[in-house]
Amino acid sequence: MDLMSRALVASLTALTLLSPAAIAGPKGEVRLLAYEGYADPSWVEEFEKQTGITVKVTYVGGVDEQIAKMKASNGKDYDVVTIDTASLKAYADQKLIAPIDTAKLTSAGNLLPEFKDMSNATLDGAIYGVPWAWGSLGMVYDKKTFPTTPESWEVLWDPTYKGKVISLDDANNAINFGAIVLGIKDPFHLTDAQFAQVKDKLIALKRNLLTYFAGFDEGTTIWSENDVVLMFSMGELAAVNLQKKGFDVGYTIPKEGAVGWLDNLSVSAGTPNPDAAYAWMNFVLQKKIGADMAKKFGYGSTTDVAQGMDYAGRLIWAQNPEDYTRRQAIWNEVKAAE
Repeated sequence: MDLMSRALVASLTALTLLSPAAIAGPKGEVRLLAYEGYADPSWVEEFEKQTGITVKVTYVGGVDEQIAKMKASNGKDYDVVTIDTASLKAYADQKLIAPIDTAKLTSAGNLLPEFKDMSNATLDGAIYGVPWAWGSLGMVYDKKTFPTTPESWEVLWDPTYKGKVISLDDANNAINFGAIVLGIKDPFHLTDAQFAQVKDKLIALKRNLLTYFAGFDEGTTIWSENDVVLMFSMGELAAVNLQKKGFDVGYTIPKEGAVGWLDNLSVSAGTPNPDAAYAWMNFVLQKKIGADMAKKFGYGSTTDVAQGMDYAGRLIWAQNPEDYTRRQAIWNEVKAAE
């Protein structure tokens, strides 16, 4: 995975592993804008005890909600935000996030080798994100309905399951998803003709859906309260959460492939306390935190080898899209279609 600029690699070799003393400097509060599983209470408790910094977490259900919250205050309401690689440019272009100060990133040496090359998070020579967690936007399926794992995404369009399918409400990734199902080689840079094909495909899916959902909680709640058997999911945690609720579900990457996402730790351009922001980032980049995240939430970690996530080769790793604004407009048209 080609994920960050090689210009940083040399500096990483000189960085030391995190110790409590290394983060016990700044005081006050660190405000996180994050997805579920990115601020476990046990981590927060340990961090606050070690540093004296209070953690305040705001959870979001998707990319569109996240960027809206950042734009509402030009980033001043948050200190650290977790952003997928494909959205970093949109945040940087709007000056919502600041370049990473690598001198303050004392835990970067913990990154696995494949995540130390940070080119996809480098814009105009500046690094805007540090890889934190990875996973996929795969399919969740009911094992009683499907004793054999579904092989193709096309099952979501099967009228047999009309009203029993739910899908992620996320403009950029919905369009990526539609392009992948159609077999478009580069789902991140679409032509006018390809946009039209994807729009038609997603409108056809809408006719088979029970509803859309935003966020892990909403998706698992809808599944729990309805006769749902298929989901275009936000990631592995959807299946983990349903299994914890007692549902017999599986998680798969169909033959067409799926978006592979990489979430980065980024510093808000509006933070009044960057030292507290880097303290949190250094803390969660510990190997033990990465291992705990993978165990509890099913995410892949950039500091610990993921167990059981052996499908990276079937993922199409997210890139910056050709036109984020256009994708939002097309997605709104899909949702408004009869």
